Amino acid sequence: MSKVFKNKKVIEILSEYKNIWALSYLSNLADWDMNVYMPEKGADSHGEAMAKASTMIQSFYLDEKFSKLIKEAGEEKNLNDAEKGVVRLLSKALEDFSKFPPEFLEELNKATSVAQGVWAKAKKENDFKSFEPHLEKLVELARKQADYVGYKDHPYDALLDNYEEGLTTKDVERFFDSIRPFLVDLLAHIKKSPKFKKVHPMELEKINLKQAEKLNKKVLKYFGADEKELRLDVSSHPFSQAFVPTHARITTRYADDDIKSTYTAVAHEFGHALYDLQSDPEIGYSPIEGGDSLGLQESQSRFWENFVSRSKIFGEKFYNDIVRCGKELKKYSANDLYEYVNNVAPSLIRVEADEVTYHFHIMIRFEIEKDLIEGKIEVKDLPKIWNTKYKEYLGIEPETDSQGVLQDIHWSCGSFGYFPTYSTGTVLSATWAELIEKDLGSINEIVSSRGGISKIKKWLRKNLHAYGNTYPFNDMVKKATGKEFSTEPWKKYLEAKYKALY
Repeated sequence: MSKVFKNKKVIEILSEYKNIWALSYLSNLADWDMNVYMPEKGADSHGEAMAKASTMIQSFYLDEKFSKLIKEAGEEKNLNDAEKGVVRLLSKALEDFSKFPPEFLEELNKATSVAQGVWAKAKKENDFKSFEPHLEKLVELARKQADYVGYKDHPYDALLDNYEEGLTTKDVERFFDSIRPFLVDLLAHIKKSPKFKKVHPMELEKINLKQAEKLNKKVLKYFGADEKELRLDVSSHPFSQAFVPTHARITTRYADDDIKSTYTAVAHEFGHALYDLQSDPEIGYSPIEGGDSLGLQESQSRFWENFVSRSKIFGEKFYNDIVRCGKELKKYSANDLYEYVNNVAPSLIRVEADEVTYHFHIMIRFEIEKDLIEGKIEVKDLPKIWNTKYKEYLGIEPETDSQGVLQDIHWSCGSFGYFPTYSTGTVLSATWAELIEKDLGSINEIVSSRGGISKIKKWLRKNLHAYGNTYPFNDMVKKATGKEFSTEPWKKYLEAKYKALY
């Protein structure tokens, strides 16, 4: 019996919810398998299974007894915050599921299951044409989804709400307008510096994949990851999949060069997994276990990627392990390594972008998605539109669609509205860093020991992770910080770090 949930109506709801939880668990496991181990020809059967699972989940939500319980719980007084979180999330899910015809959910799940396999092959072979009809179908389904859910100002609002509760197109536009001038000015300053390098030489050095695998395992061990609850695998696009507070799986990828791209991805995905693994066990098997706010989630992954794995002390700590990953890497110093992992220069690949130019990648995707959903642009024109926007924002153009419009997995998953949370989460990560330094001391010093890493994890558990998804983004930020979400700590951090480097 949970010590958190005390209301009889909520306890009854959670008993009924176990069916939904179990189906969601198995669906997540199947999606992990699809991206890691599933043979190419498994896509159709996977799609059929996921389609049926989605309609089964819908039927459980729409069950007369269950939906009545949710509505009655919404009228209960004196619910604690966790119970209110359960009712809030289930009420939203019930409302959404009541608007979707079952055949739509089946069609969407089948389409995404097939599209992900096609995308992976298209990316590998630089073949946008083969993916184009699938993307057209997914855009059409995203528009239908927005229409079914409903929206006040813009159809894209309905899709944003899937990933960040209450986030609107206007919110995103205001946010980007507030950070764009700052980023433009900072990038201009960096480009004028004599230390500016379009490509750092370490980025081009060939790496030994077996040594890189050893490095990643050692990084996870240093972070205190338990192999009994966290698994590391390989996929074409790094991701994290959480199941329960004692079970999570992450992936990375290995390139022939650019050693930082693999171990920073491991740090990134570890941040996601840690959020879920440190969720209070007392809220396990409920709608509020783990972190569903993508902005809060991303604030964790980007914290571990940028503030930990890109820190000077981390590079010094793992210097010998990193330079073992390539024959030519030993000729570089620890200071060279620090400059390499923090080198700022316009680049083509979002997941490998530096902290300054990263947000331009997100702005491009936001603008494209918004115009796609609004019907202003067509899928067939995306490669040209993509390249034009990269020229406009970053002054560079992809030579191939694999480096451009095909680089992200998200659209093949039907995930329209996801990208803006990468920016909001990245900005929020600086707020956590500021508070951690206030309470624990310099992050650069804390990261120098496993004991320090443990202190960071405990701080994050106490102030954020333990609550899971009890609160939406803005409420959680205010509860943890006592203030509204702000870009100021992030601006202060970026300016200090990169004006010192350049």
